Amino acid sequence: MKQVVALLLALMLASCTHVRSSQDVSLDAEGTWLVLPLVNRTGTPQAGLRAAAIVESVLYRHGVTTVDSYPETGNDGLLFEASSSANREKMDRWVQSQSAQYVVSGVVHEWRYKTGVDGEPAVGVMLEIRELPSGNIVYSGTGARAGWARSSLSQTGQKVIDKLLAPVIR
Repeated sequence: MKQVVALLLALMLASCTHVRSSQDVSLDAEGTWLVLPLVNRTGTPQAGLRAAAIVESVLYRHGVTTVDSYPETGNDGLLFEASSSANREKMDRWVQSQSAQYVVSGVVHEWRYKTGVDGEPAVGVMLEIRELPSGNIVYSGTGARAGWARSSLSQTGQKVIDKLLAPVIR
């Protein structure tokens, strides 16, 4: 019986999203929010772009009325690496040209299916929100989750990003 309880507890813990974040904040959903591509620190192509698309969707779901994503131009969508200094400068110029209250950026540090029999999805994301025009960081959080064998990366990523953003939007 103890083994069954231990197994059930281990399964419950394996499906939890682990989140660490800065102080509690309450940011205005009525303002304009900008979403930048997240820096991809994984071996998975376009993980940062995928996560940024999920951020945009989660913001809308939590009542943000205006969300503008960084526009893809040329071949940026194919091989975009948000961490290159040239692309970061381009994004900074775009942010400065916008009339917005907040900008969301971050890093994807895990976005893959684990190796093994079940191939569970594993996601790790860090998000930060800056208030504009000052550029001060008002929120920073990191979250990670390993999904079940039949879960998708997008579904797992959505749960992590939702857990990070839900408490900060009023």
